[in-house]
Amino acid sequence: MHRGRQDKLSARWKRILMKDCDDVVIERAAFDDFSSPSPWRTYEIVAIDQVFYVNAGWLAELSPYFAENAFCRKPPVKRLVLDDVTPEECLEFIRCIFFCPMRKPLSVHNVSLVLRLANRFEMRPVIARCEQYVGLHAEKLDRQKLFQVTCAMSQCDPNSSTMSVLVDRLAAIKDDDLSRLQFAEMPGDVVAEVYAQKIRSTKRQPRTKKNEGCCFSTWARSLFSRRPPPPASPSRATSPPLRANLSKRH
Repeated sequence: MHRGRQDKLSARWKRILMKDCDDVVIERAAFDDFSSPSPWRTYEIVAIDQVFYVNAGWLAELSPYFAENAFCRKPPVKRLVLDDVTPEECLEFIRCIFFCPMRKPLSVHNVSLVLRLANRFEMRPVIARCEQYVGLHAEKLDRQKLFQVTCAMSQCDPNSSTMSVLVDRLAAIKDDDLSRLQFAEMPGDVVAEVYAQKIRSTKRQPRTKKNEGCCFSTWARSLFSRRPPPPASPSRATSPPLRANLSKRH
C-alpha cells in the first residue's frame, strides 16, 4: 500500500536532471495549485475572487505576522484577504515559499514579487533567500526588473551589500534610459544614492562633452520636485476576516 502511493507520487512529481547537477528543471505539474483544502491545509488566502488553501503552521514558521494572527489571536484568524494581489501573483508567491512537494525556484521573473510580499508579512527567511539570489544574479536583470527588485529590496534592507550592487547597476544605466524609469515609486534616499553614484562614476571618466551629465542632473532635479507625498499608513485590521490591503511604502 505504502509502496504504491510512493510510486504514484514519484510518477506525478518526477524531476528531469540536466548535465549539471545544480541545474534542475522541474515539471510544471510539480507545483501545486493550492485550490483544495485538506486536514492540514485549512488556512485560506483569498486573492480577489480565488481562494488558496495553505498550511498555517508553515506560514507561522516563516512569519511572526501569521504566527500572531493564526495562533495567538483569540479567536484565531483563519482567513487572509488580499485586495491588491492578483490570483496569479498570490499563487506564484505561495509556490515559492512552500514545499508541496517542490518549492518553485526564484527567478528574475518572480524575485521582486516574492521580496515585496515577504517583506509585507515579515518573512525574514524568505527575504534572506531572495537577497542571496539577487546578489548572485543581479547581472541577469534587465532595466525594468532591476528597477523593480531595487524598489522591493529598498523596503527590506536598504543598507545591505546587495542593495549596493543594485544601486551601482542602476547608476551604470545611460541617462536617457534611466530617466524613463518611474523613480517616484522609489524611496528618496535610494534615488539620492543612485544619483550620487552616477556623479561619482561620471567624475572618474574623462569628459568628452561640455554638457556631459546635464541630462541626468536635470532629470534628478525634476524628479524630486514631482515626487508625491507618502500616504498615511493605514492601521492593521483587528477583526476577521483579516484584510491585507496595505499600502506600498514609498
